[in-house]
Amino acid sequence: MASHDHQLKIGSTTKNLDLIMGDDGNKMYMVDEQVPQYQDPLLITQTDWKGGHGQHDADMPDSYFEGQSIDTTQPGRLFLGPLINTVLESDASNLDSAVVCFMWFAATSELLCATAGKIYRYDVGSDGEWTLASTTVAGVTSMVEFNGIAYAGVGSSTKYWYSADGDTWTQTDLTDGYALGFFVSSNAASTSNVLWKWKNPNEIASTSDGRTVAGGGSQWTTPAYIGDTSANVTNIFLSNDDLLIGKTDGLYHYDSNGGVHPKLGDLKHNRDTQNFKYVTDWQSAVYFSLITGMGEIYAQGSYEPMGPITNIDDIGKTGTCVGLSSDRDFLYAAIDEGTNTHIYKGKEVRRNNELRWEWCPWVYLATNACATIKVVQHSSTDRRLWFGYGTATGYVKIFDDPVAESGEFATSGWIRMSYNYGTNQYWDKLVQSVVMEVEGGDTGETVQVKYRKDTDTSATQCVAAAATNGTFRTMFSSALSFNRIQFEIHLASNTTANTPEVKFFQVWGVEKPTTVRTHLCTYKVDSKQFERGDTLRTFLRGGRASTTLIKFADLRFSPSGTGSTDYVWVVMNKTPKEVEIKHTRERLPELGVAVELREVAFTVS
Repeated sequence: MASHDHQLKIGSTTKNLDLIMGDDGNKMYMVDEQVPQYQDPLLITQTDWKGGHGQHDADMPDSYFEGQSIDTTQPGRLFLGPLINTVLESDASNLDSAVVCFMWFAATSELLCATAGKIYRYDVGSDGEWTLASTTVAGVTSMVEFNGIAYAGVGSSTKYWYSADGDTWTQTDLTDGYALGFFVSSNAASTSNVLWKWKNPNEIASTSDGRTVAGGGSQWTTPAYIGDTSANVTNIFLSNDDLLIGKTDGLYHYDSNGGVHPKLGDLKHNRDTQNFKYVTDWQSAVYFSLITGMGEIYAQGSYEPMGPITNIDDIGKTGTCVGLSSDRDFLYAAIDEGTNTHIYKGKEVRRNNELRWEWCPWVYLATNACATIKVVQHSSTDRRLWFGYGTATGYVKIFDDPVAESGEFATSGWIRMSYNYGTNQYWDKLVQSVVMEVEGGDTGETVQVKYRKDTDTSATQCVAAAATNGTFRTMFSSALSFNRIQFEIHLASNTTANTPEVKFFQVWGVEKPTTVRTHLCTYKVDSKQFERGDTLRTFLRGGRASTTLIKFADLRFSPSGTGSTDYVWVVMNKTPKEVEIKHTRERLPELGVAVELREVAFTVS
């Protein structure tokens, strides 16, 4: 049996201590166990996904980790993204090579596309396919319509071509008839439009008519030289009525007096062929590709980086912009993420008194190469987003509300929600059921739930695909224990005319919080090893000031009575307090020292 009650090791000093005996015959010692605040029950809930992808931890209630072929742009609704319609040549074969650019030719109400070898016309004879233009134009780099004429640039060593019908093409004979790309804008007086062109490395020029001399063409102006010859021009565009010239090493303003004004000088140290390669306007701002991301130019020429994978959490996504387009409501960005390409649908909105971008992984191109995308309004009721799709083309139809407007849906898609850590990341947690509200669930339209926890690198099914409509609860086959977890919702449909729609998702579980144990002890001052009371006080006060953990053993429960193996680590919550204990008449008052020791979960040798 131990000859003392407790043992404390403070620093390098070990002391045995005795507890004061109370009048009730019990030692003045108590263990207090507190349970910190925790969730009961543990609920992981999501009712809205409009905040978009890119959130690692579940902080914003309407954002998520990532997804594929999914539409989250409608508040409170999660459903399948649009169906990809693949378009080939009229003989059902691939195009000769990947698409370089699209152009809607308003003069003929016809969509054109160009590859590295040919120009194609869409829906000739209402066949819904591509028909080769009667004139072969190889090496097209850019197409534009100007005053009812289509122009096709083919680089700096071959003169460009033009056409009035998109089928028969004529090569210009103007003196400086070379162009990598074109741009149309009004002249300085805004009395008519002019056609701008650029060619490598740094020349731009304009004309009022780019056809042949015999066809009414007007010679190009004397070239202006933008920046130095070490960097190529990549694009020409307008922002706030300023004519801007993008180059691989920066941005320049070319004014009506012929002055050249450099902007974004930091790009000289970040030169890249992607800089300004893709440009589109949306809601009075200009958006462009920038190295591996995107940028925005808005009022007064202000600039900032942005894009689907810019300023997002660490979700392991990087990529390069390979296409930009827009319509009245959304900005569309094709991002090559290394192996696969996604087309993101996004917009900037004001939420909770601050602006934020919301990006949805809308169209999944998989490994099909894409180098251009374009929104085309075929009619007042037929809007499409076209894109290169390997050596074919593809499009998806655009609706304000695809569910209500009988849209076309992908056959499968999924969303992975953000990690949930519960109240405390370290605590053990269990989840055992899921509640969902589903619209459109049926035999062919299913919703399946999977999970990824802790260090998992793939998802595991926890709820079989449910063909259920309405609100329902499903138990997991076994409870899932975790420190952190994220859930995936997989949607599938056996018809492109319908999609299941999730409106409410909630997982039920419990948490097992780590409790806090505190030892409340009152020690005798007149213990045999302490001849003076201040010796005990000095020893215990050293515990309050100690920067190392204190070793505490209850010798009454120690098998050896020494505490060498049966101990815990503690810290002293408060400065030790001297107390006088008054007993009944039969016992004299005693002096003691009260201490409060809190256990900590450290393992220290």
